[in-house]
Amino acid sequence: MSWRKLIMFAGLAAMLVFALAACGDSEKASGEEKKSGQEEKKKDGKKEKGSQEAEEEDDLGIAVSIEEILKEKPGKYPGTKYNEAIVHKELNDENFLEKDSFQIYAELLRLMGEGKNYEEYYEYFEAFVPDMETEISQMPGGMNISEDGDLGMNANVSILLDASGSMAQKVGGKTKMELAKEAINEFLSSMPEGANVSLRVYGHKGSNADSDKKVSCDSTEVVYDLKAYDKAAFSSSLDSFKPTGWTPIAKAITEAKNDFEKAGNQGQNIIYIVSDGVETCDGDPVKAAKELHDSNIAAVVNVIGFNVDSAGQNQLMSVAQAGGGKYETVNSAADFNKLWEKERRRLWNEWWDWSNKNWSLVWDEQTKKSNALWDKNSEFQNKTYDEKSRLKEASYYLQNKEQISNETRQEVDSLIDQRHDIIKEYQENKYNELKETLNTNSENLKTKIKEKGEEMKKKYSND
Repeated sequence: MSWRKLIMFAGLAAMLVFALAACGDSEKASGEEKKSGQEEKKKDGKKEKGSQEAEEEDDLGIAVSIEEILKEKPGKYPGTKYNEAIVHKELNDENFLEKDSFQIYAELLRLMGEGKNYEEYYEYFEAFVPDMETEISQMPGGMNISEDGDLGMNANVSILLDASGSMAQKVGGKTKMELAKEAINEFLSSMPEGANVSLRVYGHKGSNADSDKKVSCDSTEVVYDLKAYDKAAFSSSLDSFKPTGWTPIAKAITEAKNDFEKAGNQGQNIIYIVSDGVETCDGDPVKAAKELHDSNIAAVVNVIGFNVDSAGQNQLMSVAQAGGGKYETVNSAADFNKLWEKERRRLWNEWWDWSNKNWSLVWDEQTKKSNALWDKNSEFQNKTYDEKSRLKEASYYLQNKEQISNETRQEVDSLIDQRHDIIKEYQENKYNELKETLNTNSENLKTKIKEKGEEMKKKYSND
C-alpha cells in the first residue's frame, strides 16, 4: 500500500474514532441530564407529597372553639359504632413510632372523634326558648302581657241605660232612674283600675207620646265615652239626662258596637243593659245582641230588668241569651245592691280560678321545659365524657404496646383534655344560663299572676 493511501486511511480512522467519541459523550451527557431531571422530578414529587401531607395535617389542626369542633368530620367509630377490639386492631395496623403527639392525636380523632355529632346539642341549646310561652287566659277582664312582661287588664264595660218615660216611675220613694243611677255608679266605682267604662242612654229625647216616637226612637247618645272611670265625671254624666221617651233597645245595642270599634281598645267587651221594659221602637234587640256577640267585637250582653212584667222579662232574657250573657231582674234598690254584690262575688271567683289556673299552666310549662333541657344536657355531657375516655384508652393502649412513649402519651392526653374542656365549658355555661333564665322568667310570671289575682280578689272582696 502506498504511503498516500496509508495516510488517508489513518485520517479516516481518526475521524471515525472522534465521531464515535463525540457520540458517546453526547449520549452520556443526555443520560446524565435525563437522570438529573428524573431525580429533580422525584424530589419535587416528594416535596409535593410532603406539602400535601402538611396541608392535611393543617386541616386536622387543634380546634380551639366549639364551633371548630362542630366542623370536624366524625371518626369511623363514634358513639354507638365504637368497638374497643376493632379500634385496637386498627391501631395495631398503624406505625406510631415516627409520629409526633399531634399526628397521633389526629389519628385518634379519625377513629373515634365525635365532631359534627355534637351539632344536635349545640343547635338545641342555641334554639332553646327560656321565655314563658303559655298563653295567659283572657278571663276575666281581658288580661294581657306587655312587652316588658307586666300583666295588665283591659276590660271595656259599656252601660246601656233605658231613659224612656217609664223609668220616671217611683219605687220605694225614688224613681227607677234615680235608683238605677245610684246602683250603676256604685258598681262602676268598684271596677279595677285600668278598666274602661262608658255610658250610653237611649229614649231620652222627645216624649212617650206617639207624635214624638220617631224623635225618641232615634235618640241614643254616649254621655260618657269609653275610657278610664272617673267618679266625678261619670256622676256628672248621669245628671245630664232625664227619663222621657220610647225604648229603642236594638238601636242602642247596634250603636254600642260602633262605640267599641271606634275606641279600638283591646280586652274583654262587656255590656250591661238596664231597662224596665221591652223594645218599643219596632227594632229587634235579640238580633242586634246576637250580631254584636258574634262580631269581631265579641261583646257579652248582660241584661238587668228593672221591675219588668213577665212579657218584658221573656224578651230581655232572650236578648241576654243571644248576646252570650245573663239576665237578672230587680224590683227595688235592695235588689240592685244584691245584684251588684252577686256580680262582685262572681268576678272574685273568676279571679280566683284565673289565678290558680294560669299559675298552674306556667308551672307546667316551666317543668316541661326544664326536664327537656336537663335530658338534652345529660346526653350532651355523656357524649363528651365517652369521647374523652375512649381517646385516652387508645393512647394508653399505644403506650402499653410500646408504640409511643410515656412522654408522648402525656402530650396526647393533654390535647384530649384540652378538647374536652372546650366542649365542657360551652355545655355547662350554656345549660346553666338557659336554666337560670328559664327559672327566673317562670318565677317572675308566676309571681305577677299571683299578685294580680290577690289584688283583684281584694278589689271584689265583700270585706
